[in-house]
Amino acid sequence: MRRLLTAIVIAAAAVMSLSPSQAGASAQMLGPSQNVCANAPIPTGWIPTAYFDWYQCGQPGTIYYNAKSIKDVTDTSAGGTVTGCITPPPPAGFYATALSYSFNCEISKTPNGVLNNQQTLTNLNGLPSGRTIIICGVQSAPPGWTVVSVVQTYLCVYARGGGVGDNAVSIRKL
Repeated sequence: MRRLLTAIVIAAAAVMSLSPSQAGASAQMLGPSQNVCANAPIPTGWIPTAYFDWYQCGQPGTIYYNAKSIKDVTDTSAGGTVTGCITPPPPAGFYATALSYSFNCEISKTPNGVLNNQQTLTNLNGLPSGRTIIICGVQSAPPGWTVVSVVQTYLCVYARGGGVGDNAVSIRKL
């Protein structure tokens, strides 16, 4: 019995010693986030991650949510990704590399779920020369990059369940 108790204490100590480093790494990777009223502007370098009703923003009741969660992505490493709602335009140097649907990103309380409303953003700032990546949308290459080809990918289908056409570009860092 004493050995079992000793083993439990040692296992608990091991778990406790691992938890702070994991929590610290997770918090550092995600960056700070906060809740604000829906009509508040989104600061530079932040993205919205969810919409909801919050009594601090007034009486809920319209067809739109009155608050949003936003997240600071300025510390995202080169080539790192973050996931957020499609509105508004992403921070400078961040480009959509995948689209998906999330109930959290519905601004309206009466969603139809037809369009993807969430995007995975990749930070292109600081990537090395020669790096190739596919970004959603048929568009010009960002400064310092060149378009390699126009491509089709299921990751960039905007309408849920829609067909795949030319919907992305493969780009290479100069």
